[in-house]
Amino acid sequence: MDTLKGMLKAYETWVAKNPDVVGDFETTAKWVSYFIAGRISSSNVVSELVYTLSNMLVFYNDRIIEKARNAEENSVIQLQSKLCYRLKVTLTTLEYSEVFIEISARRLFGQSGKWLVIALIQAFKAAGRFFILKHSTSDIITSPPIAALNRRAVGKQRKNSGDGAASSSNDLLQSQHSITFQLKRSGRVIRKVEGAPPLQYRDFKLHIDNNEAVKTLIPRKLLHAEYLYISKPLIHLVAMGLFGQRSWKQYMVALSIDLYSIHLYRQHRDLMSKQQKLELSRRCINIMYFLVRSPFYDSFTKSRLERILDFVATSVPIAKVVAKPLKDYIPTWQSTYFYLWST
Repeated sequence: MDTLKGMLKAYETWVAKNPDVVGDFETTAKWVSYFIAGRISSSNVVSELVYTLSNMLVFYNDRIIEKARNAEENSVIQLQSKLCYRLKVTLTTLEYSEVFIEISARRLFGQSGKWLVIALIQAFKAAGRFFILKHSTSDIITSPPIAALNRRAVGKQRKNSGDGAASSSNDLLQSQHSITFQLKRSGRVIRKVEGAPPLQYRDFKLHIDNNEAVKTLIPRKLLHAEYLYISKPLIHLVAMGLFGQRSWKQYMVALSIDLYSIHLYRQHRDLMSKQQKLELSRRCINIMYFLVRSPFYDSFTKSRLERILDFVATSVPIAKVVAKPLKDYIPTWQSTYFYLWST
């Protein structure tokens, strides 16, 4: 047991010191999953298992690198309750592995077992996201809740670490000039004693240094938009049960919820934080996924996509090697990944 702990500690130390090498290994693992797909029996299960494990490895290594980077700073976990952080870790892990769980459930328990597992997963994810939104400083729930670490930015920080003394002195000067500070857990902005104006000019209103500070409390209208977006998978699963898996009604229910949630956000864009704007941009791009989701895919996209691949395969000799296997495997990808119930 001690030997295993020692090996794990040595691995964590190596990852923290060599994030670039780790990134190359992780990329290789993901490409292996793409190569396996369609080449062996039960390849969708095996390739999804490899892809899931590679994502889990990336997530684990990110936590190691982040922990090492914040060793001498305030840890991310200290900025929010440990329960919310652990819940985010659980939801992120579940999001990386849910496709593999669904495929395995279908093979072990059949279609009824698959849909039961999907309903349980989405119910847990929705409950967890509601809890995080209510009990943490997050003003919007990203997908996944803990985003992948920007390794390139971390590498730049390591290269610039030699200038740490100068940067820390600059930070100290900036903090002295700032007249407010933000509480770590609640996010509330407090004015320093030395930041108060002369007595005759005081109005006892908080002076705000930046535009983001006023957005620590989530406006009610934005909160309703986020509640609607979090509830979408459960509403859509109910619609699928009522109208059928390939019905236009369930498709339009999911699309309408996405569009209305985005509309609510855009109506009050002036109240949004930077994080909310970034996540909203991602959600707007994700609307394009509806082009490859049934029944729209079956009625419109499929025939056009096949014609494009056939044209590429006949017109470009080298591309035939890629275009033909891609055309054969697209139906499996479409039925496995481009589902509507996930957020």
